[in-house]
Amino acid sequence: MIDVQKEIIVALIFAVVYIFIFLIGETVRKRLSRQFEISRKIVHLLGGFVALSFPYVVSSHWTVLVLAVSFCLIVIITKRKGLLKSVHGVERRSYGGIYYPLAIYLIFLMSSNRPVIYFTSILVMTVSDTLAALVGGKYGTIKFDVEGNLKSLEGSVVFFFVTFLCIHLPLLLATDIARIDSVLIAFIIAVLVTGFEAISLSGSDNLIVPFGTYFILTKMTQLPHTAIMQSLYFLIGAIVITVVLFIRLRLFKLSGLIAMMLLNYAALSLCNIYWFLPLLLAQVFYYFLMRIFVHYEGVEKVRGYQVKVIFYLGIIPTFLIFAANAACKQVPFYLPYLASITAQMAIISNYFFSKYVSRPFKAEVFFKHHRKILEFTCSLVATLCVAVIPIMLYKKTSPLHSTLIVMAGTWIAYTLNFMMNKYYRGVKDDIFEYRRRFVSASLGVACVFLLQKIIAG
Repeated sequence: MIDVQKEIIVALIFAVVYIFIFLIGETVRKRLSRQFEISRKIVHLLGGFVALSFPYVVSSHWTVLVLAVSFCLIVIITKRKGLLKSVHGVERRSYGGIYYPLAIYLIFLMSSNRPVIYFTSILVMTVSDTLAALVGGKYGTIKFDVEGNLKSLEGSVVFFFVTFLCIHLPLLLATDIARIDSVLIAFIIAVLVTGFEAISLSGSDNLIVPFGTYFILTKMTQLPHTAIMQSLYFLIGAIVITVVLFIRLRLFKLSGLIAMMLLNYAALSLCNIYWFLPLLLAQVFYYFLMRIFVHYEGVEKVRGYQVKVIFYLGIIPTFLIFAANAACKQVPFYLPYLASITAQMAIISNYFFSKYVSRPFKAEVFFKHHRKILEFTCSLVATLCVAVIPIMLYKKTSPLHSTLIVMAGTWIAYTLNFMMNKYYRGVKDDIFEYRRRFVSASLGVACVFLLQKIIAG
């Protein structure tokens, strides 16, 4: 039974400690008035070090929740009032101060019986991020652009090596995992989490990095040596395939390549080749459309918001991959997963079919006056190019029924997207377009789940 009085005392002690950390940050900011990043990272580092003790001192997740909510309120109020510039002094738009306590609480909640997993995940968020930012900010000369935010190769290299140590040492010292497995796990996660950090925007690394570490570490520490080696081969394969597919045409910047590689690896490692194949076919299909677009418009027009594009393209498939992995039942999620990809490919291909693919066939006017035929063509082509081969190879589904279900979900998503397009005709925001496509694809996927249930029942 939880000792409530003890928990209140512990919470008050931690509250005082965190107030003291804020005061340290303000003192450093005043002495180094032009270097806001240093004071911000000192608060980040000290706050993380204190949070590392939670599993060993705090008995109830409610205590951590109260501390996290209090921290968030302080961050929100001080930002509106223009106070606590040691935390808010960063020039770019960032929600890292809110994501930080949220990540600590959620990981504490999920890892209640595994303090080593919690410790390692928070340690990576705390130490790797701090050292990478400070080293990259001071010594970084090789820059790469992520949606307008400049990051440095030097910072990413530091992040990788520090993350490797932050994972390897706790596993080696606090678990019975074999040394070679500890090295392999630390290497794989360090590569992946460095990729997560490199493409994170608006302070989202305070969520993505610890959660990525937590989920991958939880899975990999339960695997035998052969499965860990297989994960390493999958990682190398995902990197090679992604680079080979896109580097020749130079359509993707480094940030776009990293985002695509992470999505490919998730499908390969968390599920199997049947889940990776649709992604691969979708990338080949997209590559074909891009070659036609580049022929008419040039390369620079496709090098814009790549991380955000891939984020909105990949969020539904990624969610379904994790859901299938967590449920240990992949079959009910497979057709919705296919539809989540084909729906978005159909919506994207509409633009290319109506403007570019139809040009050699002199069919632009025909498609313009026969929207239903264009609608059917895009849905059919996306389904045939992305879903049919995986369905034929995936023996756990009926090929004809499965293809029709996926195409129905694709057509529904396509139709909903262009219904919204007519309603929001005056909105010319690219990000809004990605979100609209995301909502349409989500509804199409929901319809596939429903159709499966109706046919099965």
